[in-house]
Amino acid sequence: MLYLYVLAPILVGLLAYILRRNQSASFVLVLFQALDTLAVVGLFWQVRQTGTIVNNIGGWPDGMAITLYVDQLAAAMLLMTSILFLFFILFSYKQNYFTAQFFFLFMVLQGLLNGLFLTNDLFNIFVLLEVSTVTVSVLIMFNKEKQAIYDGMIYFFVNVIGSAFLLFGIGFIYKTFGLLDIRAIGQSMELVENSRAVIIPYALMFTTLSLKTAVMPLFSWLPKAHGTPSAPPVVSAFLSGLYIKIGVYLSIRFSDMFGSAIDMQNFFFVLGFFTSVIGFVLALSQKDIKLILAYHTVSQVGLIIVALNMDSEIAFWGGVYHIFNHALFKSALFLTAGLIYNVYGTRNVYEIRGVMRKMPLVGVATLFAILGITGAPFFNGSLSKYMIAHGTNSPVVAAMLNLINLGTITSFVKYSTMLFGRDTGKEANLDRYSQWSALGLGIMSLLTGVFGRQTIRLLFDYSLTVSQAEYFQKGVVYFVMIAAAVLLYRGPVKNSKLLNKAGAIEFTFNGTITAVALYLVGLLGCLLITV
Repeated sequence: MLYLYVLAPILVGLLAYILRRNQSASFVLVLFQALDTLAVVGLFWQVRQTGTIVNNIGGWPDGMAITLYVDQLAAAMLLMTSILFLFFILFSYKQNYFTAQFFFLFMVLQGLLNGLFLTNDLFNIFVLLEVSTVTVSVLIMFNKEKQAIYDGMIYFFVNVIGSAFLLFGIGFIYKTFGLLDIRAIGQSMELVENSRAVIIPYALMFTTLSLKTAVMPLFSWLPKAHGTPSAPPVVSAFLSGLYIKIGVYLSIRFSDMFGSAIDMQNFFFVLGFFTSVIGFVLALSQKDIKLILAYHTVSQVGLIIVALNMDSEIAFWGGVYHIFNHALFKSALFLTAGLIYNVYGTRNVYEIRGVMRKMPLVGVATLFAILGITGAPFFNGSLSKYMIAHGTNSPVVAAMLNLINLGTITSFVKYSTMLFGRDTGKEANLDRYSQWSALGLGIMSLLTGVFGRQTIRLLFDYSLTVSQAEYFQKGVVYFVMIAAAVLLYRGPVKNSKLLNKAGAIEFTFNGTITAVALYLVGLLGCLLITV
């Protein structure tokens, strides 16, 4: 009964809405999320032991039925979602914005996410994406401030228009194959004699997914949505930690579906690299701590896309593991950024100092998350980046990966300056739920590094052998990069007028839609050349 993983969060959110803001509603949400996590662990273990589970709704045969499908990857994504929602609910437990309307919408999002991970039907994917877009837009605008309403509307219209390409692509697929089931279409795709017959639906569908994953040049909506000044911290953490991964997950599924007819790994590898570079460059140009983190979501998603398209098994699983790692440390960073802003009253990274002294738990959580995202030894990012680096023997690709990591480290050298120095701002008065939730995510960034091989084996049934000598060498390279990043930040980066100008660049709505259209034309051109 996989549909319960979609319906249950929505129904519990409705129950909590009826109970309104009181102790009973909060208790119901925490209790449900704890039980949901246990249920997902049970489902995950069942898949681990018995293999893929398929539920055909209505008893129709495979290929014709609306199918819910959970394999090892889908089960791991469900587990990641449930665990993070538990942390998010605990973080928000005592927050003023945790009202009846908020937690209803928030729980609806969990059900929609579960549906996107489970459904095997293309039209259901479109519907779930559309409903989640509306829900996310409302949460971005939740505090009803002028800037938040503007950012939420930009997010809404860009994504609704972008999703139209997916619908057109689904229409082409249905006209060609008479099917909507991803697995059945993948099997039928092997019978296609001329691959050019499916390049239009491929281009349309991957334009939507590229917009959802915020690749270059389609990323301009992301900092508006993720970095909205008045959006609750837990919304930003959800968007960067979880929701952005929907596009990546669906890219994996759709690539498998089209795999026998179209292979665009080289295109997306190059695109991922440039996305990652432009992401950290724009992050370096920002003063706002939420915008720094938002642009680094662009950069890290670019790195994941690079890994998934390196035509290497170890790099592929390194990219998948980085999805989970990024969910942990980026969620922690956005949650702590919200707490820091509440105490200091500013989001300017140059005006915040002494976080470690004033807010030690928040400071440690931030530091652990920084060590995770930069790939410090023994933290989770180091292992996923180790796997990605081992996916190639090319010195050019290795240099590209090192450039991405150097840019990431340099950005977080800048970001980490607020942890130290003489403390400023008002006296910290934070509830223990929010602090310990953020710290818990930071600690998980460490534990999934120390026990990384065991975690990878458990989540993906992939056995990883780590050479101690090579891992030590990577550690030495990391500390060399730290030294280089400090020099870069204190020298050309901190005083760069060009970076300051880059930070002021802002795409208009018309510019974003034009970029989407040009991207579609460019992708079609590449397909005509390569297929």
